[in-house]
Amino acid sequence: MKGIVITHPGFEDVAAAEIKEITGCKAEIHESAAVFSTGSMLDLCLLSYRSQSAIKVLLLLAEFEAGSSLEEAASSFRKALSDTDLSQWMEENTTFKAACSRTGQHNFTSQDIMQEAGRLIKDKTNKDINLDSPDIIFHVQVVKNKGYFGVDFGGIELSKRDYRIFAHPAALKGTAAYCLLKASGYRKGESLLDPFTKSGIIPIEAALYATGTPVNYHRKDELAFRHLKPLEDENFEEFFKAIDSQIDAEAKIAIHGMDSSMPSISAAKKNAKLAGINKFISFSRLDIEWLDTKFSEGEIDKIVTSPPEHSKRMDVKLIEKLYKELFYQARYILSEKGTMTCIVRNAEMLKLAAEQNKFAADEERAVMLGKEEFTVISFARQ
Repeated sequence: MKGIVITHPGFEDVAAAEIKEITGCKAEIHESAAVFSTGSMLDLCLLSYRSQSAIKVLLLLAEFEAGSSLEEAASSFRKALSDTDLSQWMEENTTFKAACSRTGQHNFTSQDIMQEAGRLIKDKTNKDINLDSPDIIFHVQVVKNKGYFGVDFGGIELSKRDYRIFAHPAALKGTAAYCLLKASGYRKGESLLDPFTKSGIIPIEAALYATGTPVNYHRKDELAFRHLKPLEDENFEEFFKAIDSQIDAEAKIAIHGMDSSMPSISAAKKNAKLAGINKFISFSRLDIEWLDTKFSEGEIDKIVTSPPEHSKRMDVKLIEKLYKELFYQARYILSEKGTMTCIVRNAEMLKLAAEQNKFAADEERAVMLGKEEFTVISFARQ
């Protein structure tokens, strides 16, 4: 059997690496996804509970060519569905829901595919659709001309975080923050700083990872796999207990979140407490020019951040000054092999500031968060 993790475009390698780390399964990188073979559905349960990069975790039942028109997509999906056995997922009174997510340019919407999939599954199984509380959710993922069809093991939006109550309008989603961390090369035990922490998402995701705390620890009861027919004999209380026993409650980690805004720091502290990992993170209100008074020379291994950018509220000159100071401070507080990784919409001003302070771009990638394109770029001393 095959599983598939849907993630942010540009971070597929991060998802593949996380699959390997959590389950031991080697994943193949697809656009917006990582596909892997597994001998156990429990690997999909494990990913639904622990994965920080996953938007969706599916048991992959079929793949099809989506095309650009609804007629092409529906015809291809119909053929794929005709060759797919759904009987093991259904009992006499089982109800289902069809869902769809889509990226790319098409002459149809996600709603069109969802309705078409619902109709075709109903015709095949003779089971009722229940949009409010279905027994099983079948998910269709369309990525440009490629379509994937499978059983949604999470059943909830895995990119959402239950701790993210006190939000900042420019804060990253938890999935994006985790992917940014791993793209930076962050490893457990390294000292980490986010100097523009906003609502604390990057430090929180780092602490969850470093302590082995499942990201859906407080959403166990919401996960769909607990109620799937093929898994009805599994003891999920023991399943969760075994995973949770691996949490390192005494982890020795150095994770720091700084921000010039006191309301942001207050929000970050509250979010970290809700996530249950506040004791592992040091949050402080601090302007960027004072970082060298907070940290010793070479104390930080990784700076990972989403810095402010030029906008109607942020003058170009102010951003230029901020970036220059950021690299000046980074040169002092970063360890000898330390790096700084940033995610921005436009990287040119950041690159210029790096060059002026003798930092070189070490790695660069384009990623999509929703409908917006960002650049993830890492810098190291020249």
